Amino acid sequence: MAAEASGKHGSQNPVYVELNATIMKLVRSADVPDRLACTAIMRALIDIEMLEETQKTRITAQVKSLISGSNMAVCTEAVDIFGRLLQKKWAVVMSSVEPEVSRCLEWLASDRGEVRRTTALRLIEVLCVGAPTSLYSYIPKVLTALSKPLNDQRLEMRTAAARTLGACLDLVPMHDQTVRNPWLNFLHEELQRVQQHGSVEGFHAALLICQELVLHGGMYMHSYYSNASEMALKLKDHRDPIVRKAAINLFPVLARYSPQDFARTNIGGDTPVMASACNYLITLARSNSTDRATAFLALAHIAQSCSSDFRVYLEPTTRAIRDALIQRVKLRAPLTADPDEAAVAILQTIAILASAMGPALTRYMREILDLMFTTGLSQALCNSLAVLEREVSQLQPAVQDRLLDMVSIILVNVPFRPTQPSLDRLEQRMGAASLHYALTPSGASGVAGASNGSSNGSHGANGNSNGVNGSLSVSGLGLGPGGGGNAGAVNGNNSSVLAAVNGVLGGAAGSGSGESVSIVVATANSITVTADIIVLALHTLSNFSFSEENLSEFVRTGILQYLSHRNAQVRKEAINAVSHIVLSDPLYKTMAGAGVEVASEVVQRLVTAAVTDLDPEVRLAAAKMLNKGTCFDFHMGKAQNIQCLFLLLNDEVFEVRLTILSVIGRLANMNPAHVMPSLRRMVVQLLTELEFAQTNNEREECIQLTMVLVCSAENWVRPYVGDIFRTILPRIDDGPPQLASKLLDTVAALARVGGSDLVPHIDKLLSSIMNALSDTTNTQKHISALKALSNCASFCGMVITPYIEYPRLFDILAGMLKSQSDKELRLEVVRVIGALGAIDPHKYKDALANMSSTYQGGGAGSGGGNGGAGSSTDGADGNDTNDRQIKAASAGRKDGIGGGIGGGIGGKRTRKHHHAKKLKNRGPAPNVMTVFNDEKPSEKIVGDIPIESYGTAFSGSGYYTQVSVNTLLRILDNPLDVDSHQLAVQALISMFAPLQTGCEPFLSRVVPAILRAMDVAPPGKAGFYI
Repeated sequence: MAAEASGKHGSQNPVYVELNATIMKLVRSADVPDRLACTAIMRALIDIEMLEETQKTRITAQVKSLISGSNMAVCTEAVDIFGRLLQKKWAVVMSSVEPEVSRCLEWLASDRGEVRRTTALRLIEVLCVGAPTSLYSYIPKVLTALSKPLNDQRLEMRTAAARTLGACLDLVPMHDQTVRNPWLNFLHEELQRVQQHGSVEGFHAALLICQELVLHGGMYMHSYYSNASEMALKLKDHRDPIVRKAAINLFPVLARYSPQDFARTNIGGDTPVMASACNYLITLARSNSTDRATAFLALAHIAQSCSSDFRVYLEPTTRAIRDALIQRVKLRAPLTADPDEAAVAILQTIAILASAMGPALTRYMREILDLMFTTGLSQALCNSLAVLEREVSQLQPAVQDRLLDMVSIILVNVPFRPTQPSLDRLEQRMGAASLHYALTPSGASGVAGASNGSSNGSHGANGNSNGVNGSLSVSGLGLGPGGGGNAGAVNGNNSSVLAAVNGVLGGAAGSGSGESVSIVVATANSITVTADIIVLALHTLSNFSFSEENLSEFVRTGILQYLSHRNAQVRKEAINAVSHIVLSDPLYKTMAGAGVEVASEVVQRLVTAAVTDLDPEVRLAAAKMLNKGTCFDFHMGKAQNIQCLFLLLNDEVFEVRLTILSVIGRLANMNPAHVMPSLRRMVVQLLTELEFAQTNNEREECIQLTMVLVCSAENWVRPYVGDIFRTILPRIDDGPPQLASKLLDTVAALARVGGSDLVPHIDKLLSSIMNALSDTTNTQKHISALKALSNCASFCGMVITPYIEYPRLFDILAGMLKSQSDKELRLEVVRVIGALGAIDPHKYKDALANMSSTYQGGGAGSGGGNGGAGSSTDGADGNDTNDRQIKAASAGRKDGIGGGIGGGIGGKRTRKHHHAKKLKNRGPAPNVMTVFNDEKPSEKIVGDIPIESYGTAFSGSGYYTQVSVNTLLRILDNPLDVDSHQLAVQALISMFAPLQTGCEPFLSRVVPAILRAMDVAPPGKAGFYI
């Protein structure tokens, strides 16, 4: 990469130049795939944080060019990209909002160009979300222009216009009736006008407008509620399916708008709207109509809005669900990972009913729970079961048992059985297989059935079981794992349900033939196992918590084998499933017991997959699981595993190296003897690569690896903090913004680990931080600089000093707080202000005066001056004022002048005087060789901050005690303050009285100081100290 080798970045980067040339070529292409490829490249390109203004302008122009195309797929992608640009608040994009709105209005007014009209609707919808302020003034024109697409003959055009109408109504101020009512009155008149046309398009448009008014019109539609309800009831029986579907969808919207009115308002008689709507929807759901799925979802949403009034309709609704599932089985619907629309709607309905009705649904699930599994294993089924498990806790055992059965049959071809050591040993001794796993062919379809009496604590019925295996029965409720009483017995017409289902599946449930098989087992055996089904089964294991079951043997014999599957996605999901099971069960977190062997085997397989798998995504998934599973450290700390992990530091994928280095750093505490030698070599290698790296990309990778190592192995990296800091400090000002941001993040991490090692370099570091704050091209660089400044203040004792050396710093921070909109940046500014502390106003005033006088003197000296930082202290005049202040302060520091800008002889004298004064006040540098000693280093003072308080963030009570004791001891050690010695001793006694044993660390210094005070005490006052 020649660009990186030459250090170029931005628009001059040959990589970007090549990409831009490719984009321009694809934009001009007439082929749709080429233009779609262009949108994919641009999606990736706009996520780069370091784009320059010229690049942003070029990308925006290219997106606009794609929006003007003639292909709907390309235009849709381009509009989505434009929406993402609006979210990024690029100046060039925000300035083009109004021209784009004008162009959209022109397209909507045109009678030709359906693609452009649809694109205009989508673009206005995006602008309503991304630039509401700019679009607000165009709302009247947009609402007027929507009349034509709302009456268009194409369904897609009408639905797009309705979505745009809803987005525009969100901008209408609900509190200002003088502005709101004219617009809403216009829409209501439009609704009545199109309804009078009597055409399919008119009725559909009227329903769409009514729905948007109810959703976004606030209380305006309350006076027209009965009219809207009457229209929905009237059009629900329309001959056109589009109109019927729109009318059905309006019922839950009306119910959510006003549940009381929906349940009690009568239309044309004594029947409330809710009664008429629910009776119609239940009848429609039990029919073979194509609107069945819509009817089920409408019933569910009505129950969600009117839960208390819907109880009377809960039983007929669940009967309709049961009948629909049975009918689906009779039709022999295919069992795939993507079920049909009706099955998905039914499963979603059950989930919504569980959320709305809660435990009241339990009694009706006896007939439905097993039938839900007849749809096959799918993501819709898993989502529905997850809601049932959460909202109806009584169903959790039954749900987990059936789900484990289905997953187990898919993965290992046998139903699941919890580990039973005594029974396993007995069967092994007898040479017999477990009865639970013994499946015999049943029926012409070859569906395997469990042997009669194959019950256990998880699924079986007791003794006389000729019904389903644990299904449709639980103790007290007819649902659950252990059965209870006659587990095969079902109430009412459940026998016919089982007969119908098993007659289709080929089972013998309820037939009394001596063999029994549950609906779940029969369905699972009927599923054609493909790679997609296996992925879904493993994904299910990683999404549910089976902590009540012992899955040790299932993991060992059933799941680990899929880590060697030929399909990479299967291997990846197997890693996630195994890790989820092990990490969520406390059994595997112990250092001894039954889970140790399984956990050790899991770790061994994960390490092997991370090292040897050919797919980089699988290796990365294994590495992330090792990094996430701190409970694996006991097993990963073995010598052979550590050697394998160090091999991964040479992986071709940088993310894998980064993740594994975090794991190795954590293992340094577990097994330092095997980790530290290689880790020391790793530190030296990283510093060498950073020193001699030829490209910015190599430098960034070295810095990221170094930062991860510092954060994960703080105690062991501490001796190398000084070397790391000296290596990265000269490169902060020279590299591109992205590299400088990562370097400053590393400085923040180093300050937290070994703050005392950074103290001798504080002056140069402050200058680099100020230079970083002066760079307006990148917000992330500002954030990193603020983090570094905050950590240095907290862990290096660098409080107040930056305000004195850079008097304009506080104004700069205040200006950022006022002018910047980035939340993370504002939060970091607040943290910096809190960490730096409050400066004495008099000292701050003197620092400002010294800066001004230094600037004036430096300007008169030989060499001239560059201009001052300005006298304004407002700091809120925008980014330009902040930048001038930062650059002025930084230039002053570079010339050796505290906060000013100057040169020549006067500047040099001031710099030498300032540096000598600082060295005099600072005292000796801390001894960094004592960082690993158990004993604390001797007390040293940097300014007014004790070295022992580094890392306390100056917030604990111990910090204030240390500062107070240090101040009093300085008084006692000064013979010239002999008149204040007695008061200082009294203050110490008053402080130590409530501390009691807490004063012990200070006695070794306080007692000698008191004895010295006795020696210099005036005659007659020495007795006080005794």
